[in-house]
Amino acid sequence: MITPDYHFIYLDPALAADWLFVAARQYWIVFRPMVVSNLDLIEYVYRESMPMVAITVLARRDIAPKIKEQVAKRFPAAYYDPLVYDYPDEMKLTLDGRAEFQQRFGVPEPPPSATPVPLPQVPDVTPTYGAVIGPVE
Repeated sequence: MITPDYHFIYLDPALAADWLFVAARQYWIVFRPMVVSNLDLIEYVYRESMPMVAITVLARRDIAPKIKEQVAKRFPAAYYDPLVYDYPDEMKLTLDGRAEFQQRFGVPEPPPSATPVPLPQVPDVTPTYGAVIGPVE
């Protein structure tokens, strides 16, 4: 499973606002993806190799094939996560389930791995006991 550097929810401009505010509300609260209604905005962060971009698409059956074609053409290396439903209430069930089970893309994600932090190098010194005043004989 992927862990994207950038996660977007794409909401087609033809859809009403309730697709976002009703269906995706809990999902957005839990995962905080960037919400866009224009694929041009994703191009600012997208690169073929780095960083990793995931696009969750909220779509109806009539516009889903067009969106899939656009995403595949413009962002071939992006992770494409389509959610295709005809009614916002149906989509809400799926997105609320993902949020409840902490599954951003509908499958369990691996726990974040701890990156070891290197310790600073300390020079090898011999401590002195008390202040040294003047030359030592």
